[in-house]
Amino acid sequence: MSNLAKHRDLTFPDTRYMGSKRKLLPSLHSIFDQLKFKSALDAFSGTSSVGYLLKTMGKAVDTNDYLRFNFYIAQALIENNNVRLSDKEVLEIIQFTSDKSDFIEKEFAELYFTKRDCRWLDSAVCNIENLKNPYKRAIAFTALCRACIKKRPRGIFTYTGMRYDDGRKDLKVELADHFVEAVKMINAAVIDNGKKCRAHNSDVMQLKKSNYDLVYLDPPYFSLKSDNEYSRRYHFLEGLVSYWNHVEINRATKTKKFDRLDSPFTHRNTIVPAFEELFDRYKKSQIVLSYSSNCFPDANLLKRLLKNSGHAVELIEIDYVYSVGTHGHKKNNPSNRVKEYVFLGL
Repeated sequence: MSNLAKHRDLTFPDTRYMGSKRKLLPSLHSIFDQLKFKSALDAFSGTSSVGYLLKTMGKAVDTNDYLRFNFYIAQALIENNNVRLSDKEVLEIIQFTSDKSDFIEKEFAELYFTKRDCRWLDSAVCNIENLKNPYKRAIAFTALCRACIKKRPRGIFTYTGMRYDDGRKDLKVELADHFVEAVKMINAAVIDNGKKCRAHNSDVMQLKKSNYDLVYLDPPYFSLKSDNEYSRRYHFLEGLVSYWNHVEINRATKTKKFDRLDSPFTHRNTIVPAFEELFDRYKKSQIVLSYSSNCFPDANLLKRLLKNSGHAVELIEIDYVYSVGTHGHKKNNPSNRVKEYVFLGL
């Protein structure tokens, strides 16, 4: 497609999402550019920044993530080729609707946002649900989640109140204004690369299709020193996109989170068998795996597991500094510097 070179200059919508590969996209682009492939799976897609990079490169891209709010990001930017939210639809969403449920106001007022903000969120979700086109709903929910992250100190939901308010301008901007700005960014990033792309919301081991030319893997990084479980940090967003219909609040918790969505990649005794199963599942594909030097399994074990699945293995090391999530407050600390590993299984 003649516009692909132009597409590569597009800016992927910014995010404060923990574990996002947005800063590593130039390095990943250089790696992908040296490989021959037409179809790709971004198996743990998160914000879909890597899936989006692959889409701008003209690949037929599938994405997958077990969190529903991440699925909506992929549906809006990867599967969607040409649908955008109109200015009229945006105005209808941000306009306060009195005939709505007050679930968020009752359950979450003053936990993460003010009572007024929660009342607006109840209204916005109600208005978004009135959208008939699934891609328009995906854009709207993606924008709503981004608005909540921007308005929230540190962008996470593992604590209540506003004790990390550092005076940032974003914290003073209305949620509706954050939403409008987010829609503009997402609309501007919608592209058609001429290929069929799909978004999935599933356990990666349950995906029906497995015959991809290339599979990009960015599973949760397991560390004994920190909890990298995404649903704990972003439970409010995960509940928000279905109005908590697909999760159940654990009322014994102060944060009103739901019980963690379990994954074999978040337990030491199951993570190695999980990698073995994953590598074997995609043994006929080229594999590109992102992992961190301060996590388990270490580089030697991961290389051995990849080789056992029949892949020739190459390791690329990239210097990296964490600057989001719980690491942002110590970004100048030398101990926060790690190597980002990229394993090539060819």
